[in-house]
Formats: sequence, structure tokens, C-alpha cells
Amino acid sequence: MLPLMLVALLATVQFGKYFANLQELAFATRVGAEEAAKTSGLSTMEGDPVPANVVQAVDQQLAAFGVTRRIIVLEHNAGGIPVSLVDPAGAPIPTKLSPVPPGQYVRILITVPKADIMPELLKVFGLHLAGGCKTTTLSTVWAYEK
Repeated sequence: MLPLMLVALLATVQFGKYFANLQELAFATRVGAEEAAKTSGLSTMEGDPVPANVVQAVDQQLAAFGVTRRIIVLEHNAGGIPVSLVDPAGAPIPTKLSPVPPGQYVRILITVPKADIMPELLKVFGLHLAGGCKTTTLSTVWAYEK
């Protein structure tokens, strides 16, 4: 009975921490999208770097809960056609996502390794839920203001 209760307790803590970190990651996408929406002169070249002010805003938010490894993609149509900017340079650019509302927009996608946001408390019992090549990606769409 005690081992089963221990597994249940560790699972509750592990998934609670994961979902709390998902909320922080979602907030980082909103902060990045808001900053990108206020940034004038966004590059219209596919694969160019994400503006430094957007990267700084996202990184500051991610650092608040201990995440340093990430990929930031800024998709926008400020130049008339959708393009994706990426940080770090050379990171894979995802295919275009679901449709967005009409008008000019920015979309921030942040991808982090699942191991960085989910503790491995159940690994002791052979349940390795966050390892390997697993990642978590969240995004936010914001109206472009410039």
C-alpha cells in the first residue's frame, strides 16, 4: 500500500510542476508576442533572426523558472506574406500553423525540451516521461501594432 501511495504522490508532484511550468511557458509566449507586436521594421526574410528585444523579453521570462534551452520562432505577415524568424540561427523553422485572424499579426512559438520543464520523479520506478527527443511547444498570436 505504501509504495502505491508513494507513486501516486510523486506523480501528483511531477505533473503539478509540469502544468505550472506550462503556465509559465504560455506567459513567456504572450510576453514575446506583445513585444513583437510593438516592434517596428520586422524582417521580411525567411529565417532571419528574431529581433533582440523579443529574444530578451522571452529569455527573461523563461529564466524566471529556470529554462535556458529554447527555440523561438516569430511568424508574422507585416510585409504582406507570412515569414518566420528564428532564434538561435539555424534552428528548424516549423511549417505554417493554423490560420490566424484577418489583418496583420505576429505569432510567437517557443519550443523547450520537456526535460527542462518536467521533473523526473517517477524515473525511479522506470517511468521516464520527459527524456529523449521530447519537446513542448506553445504559441500565442497577437495583432501587429506598427
